[in-house]
Amino acid sequence: MPSEQSPLPYKTARAAELFWLVASIATTLYVLCLWWTEDLTRWTLGLFPCISWLWYGVRRAFRLRMTKPD
Repeated sequence: MPSEQSPLPYKTARAAELFWLVASIATTLYVLCLWWTEDLTRWTLGLFPCISWLWYGVRRAFRLRMTKPD
């Protein structure tokens, strides 16, 4: 984190990254649990973990780019 910037944007970006990591893990586990327990597999449920992991990647890339020294 550059020293001339306020720490609030960094903390916010870190919190958003952590949120999406937890959400991604939770949705992945939930969808896998549904797939294993249901007789009829609904493949469209797989979109939710994919979107969640995509947002985690976007937030992580944003935070890493934000903390990269110029």
